[in-house]
Amino acid sequence: MEADLKSGNSFRAGMYLLENLTSGMYNDPLSVYREYIQNAVDSIDVMQTTQTVHRDEQLMITIDIDPREKSITILDNAMGISSELAEGILSGIGISEKTDFRLRGFRGIGRLGGIAFSDRAIFRTKAKGEKVESVQEWDCKGLRTLISQFRENPLSIAQVFERTTKFSLNNSKLPIESYFEVKLYGVSSFRNYILDVRKVKSYLKQVAPVQFNHVDFPFFNQINHYLASNLNHYGSYNIALNAENIYKPYHERVKLTKGGTDIIKGIKLFEINNGSNGTLAYGWYGQRKDLLGSIIKGDDSSGIRVRVGNIMLGDAHLLDGCFREARFNSYLIGEVHVDSNELIPNSRRDDFIDNKYKHIFYNGIEKEIGLLLSKEVRSRSKIKSDFNKFSSSQRRGIDIDEKKETPLGPTGEVNTTEAGESALKKADQIMNNELHSDFTENGLHANSKNPFSDILILCCNGCPNLPKIIEAIIKE
Repeated sequence: MEADLKSGNSFRAGMYLLENLTSGMYNDPLSVYREYIQNAVDSIDVMQTTQTVHRDEQLMITIDIDPREKSITILDNAMGISSELAEGILSGIGISEKTDFRLRGFRGIGRLGGIAFSDRAIFRTKAKGEKVESVQEWDCKGLRTLISQFRENPLSIAQVFERTTKFSLNNSKLPIESYFEVKLYGVSSFRNYILDVRKVKSYLKQVAPVQFNHVDFPFFNQINHYLASNLNHYGSYNIALNAENIYKPYHERVKLTKGGTDIIKGIKLFEINNGSNGTLAYGWYGQRKDLLGSIIKGDDSSGIRVRVGNIMLGDAHLLDGCFREARFNSYLIGEVHVDSNELIPNSRRDDFIDNKYKHIFYNGIEKEIGLLLSKEVRSRSKIKSDFNKFSSSQRRGIDIDEKKETPLGPTGEVNTTEAGESALKKADQIMNNELHSDFTENGLHANSKNPFSDILILCCNGCPNLPKIIEAIIKE
């Protein structure tokens, strides 16, 4: 007869788990800012739905970096935590009361991010109506020492907490009614990117749920209206870095890798369905005037980005695999805002948890955006190539008489060179206005051996001399 299974709980958690949730979790030091920001905006959301916020009360997140002192301060004036609950919440790991999928920080580990990159971390918080603040202090340097000595002196997580943290209630010194403040001292990281104000600003512009720049990006109203009308929850927030307001990196004009610029002439709105009657995401992308050449990386806007709770998931290359060529994603600007509790970010927030909806989402992106835009990029490139070849062969040594209405030779025959030049001008207009998008969408040049002749058909349709013009071009 088999022995009865032992009753009771034999599972244990050691201090290495704490290491995995701090330095082991964040391969990019800058992601620390994202973790604290997502907790702050969740607090702002809760405050706006549960309390009356006065019109003159601006809810805000401020980040102050002092590279000389190697310190970082992140402060929000939202809900805060009451003194009654603070110790339990601040001491909890992997415990969160956030059950609404619209809230971003739901695993209860984001607060640990800064511990991996600082010698000392202090969390201060106060709820509205209270006079005392709750303070928890971490000896992060001591924590790392204990972890390094684990083989000689193994400890449980509870024992580590007792040796490296302390909690207290103090009189509040900040003038605001409620707040949550993170202060990190002795901050350092690989190449000290975490203290590089320029790199942090670039990171926040792309990742944080900040507002569009109303001056530089004229399509902000159209996008905000569309997203607010369709998403279950959509918000943007006031975030300042060293007293400078941060905005998303989008502009009406984009810089190109090979030099020059291109214009965003309009916005295309779209949605990604879940395969039945629901929608997984809503998004937008900018319609470029020429769509020739990729957007320079330093522009901070290239690539269609995935956002959950208006916070970027992964990086600018997360959707590269949805295009015929990965580089085609860098030709575009845009966002995909997830609106489904079936698409769950993983702990690192660099992708989704693997399930069937993840596959439906990526397949939908490929079908609705990736394949169509890949085809258009290739088409534009092909047309431009044919345009350049024709231009170089036809324009050498030719003096165009723009006043001549009928390009006929001295014998009354078609002057194909001059007629070709006239058609070339019209073709050039197609390359630089709305007619070109109509041309590519109608597929007039699909599988054509001579796409340039198709351009002539589009812009010179009805001209009695068109067949001779095309014949002359083909022969050339």
